[in-house]
Amino acid sequence: MIRIENFDLLIPSGISYGGHGGSKKGIIINNERWFLKYPKSTKSMDVKGLSYSTTPLSEYIGSHIYDSIGLETHKTKLGIANGKVVVACKDFLDNNEVIIDYNSIKNEYDENVEKAMENLSSSSNIDSNHDLEEVLLMMGKNPYFKLFPELKERFWDMFIIDAFINNNDRNEGNWGLILNKETNNLRLAPIFDNGAAFYNKSSDDKLKSIYFDEVKFKQSVYDSAISIYREKGKLINPLKYIENMKNEDCNKALLRIFPKIDMNKIVDIFNEIPEEYDNLVILSKIQKDYYLKSLKYKYDILCSVYKKIHFN
Repeated sequence: MIRIENFDLLIPSGISYGGHGGSKKGIIINNERWFLKYPKSTKSMDVKGLSYSTTPLSEYIGSHIYDSIGLETHKTKLGIANGKVVVACKDFLDNNEVIIDYNSIKNEYDENVEKAMENLSSSSNIDSNHDLEEVLLMMGKNPYFKLFPELKERFWDMFIIDAFINNNDRNEGNWGLILNKETNNLRLAPIFDNGAAFYNKSSDDKLKSIYFDEVKFKQSVYDSAISIYREKGKLINPLKYIENMKNEDCNKALLRIFPKIDMNKIVDIFNEIPEEYDNLVILSKIQKDYYLKSLKYKYDILCSVYKKIHFN
């Protein structure tokens, strides 16, 4: 079993962290900068039987699945603070580094990009935010993508694994590059902000009602799967997009990534998380069963598509 940390007595770092994934608090662990991510209250959401989202748990499991596949991911620890289950995330930036996220990348002025965007806007009524057509345009014309082609591979690698773990919020602020302000060197940012993975607003009762009904289960895990990205104004079902095999870069990502998915390692990640700690539920049995069943279901889908691409 992993150690569940008690973060109540740790020293605050005094550093603030932004984002939209809930409240955060900077802390110091072993002279290193980390920050806590707290769960969101569900009072303003249409959620029954759940007082807080399970975002910290999703962040931890999603990040460790990415790590098990061999993709650089921010380090995370599960723990408790202020009577809630939280996740600690290590600050991966040095003092002289800043994130150049996709939102900043796409807003970097370039005449060729601007002209292409005008043509895109004139032929489409789609909101450019999270528009896949816009992302594809940026991959072909934006200077950052030309200077750092690994960024395109990272996007499609995340597209595959986010579909696998049901992370439907890979927004414009949580992927990109890291710039060293002293040397001007660029590197890929590690994969971070995976708290929207799995089903973090579903109560145990809801999971049970779906788990034992195969029609509802397929509807939840496959038919209703969504990505944050849109195509022709409609939210993309990422599993169906992958199955369609119409995007060569997406196909290449599946060929790269699928052989690295080790379900035994993923089962170990779940088995190492205790069900309870200090009278708080960390990972309930139905959560564990449901998450693993959904992963196996999607693994089989990815396997089928992988074989079609690999042997054709």
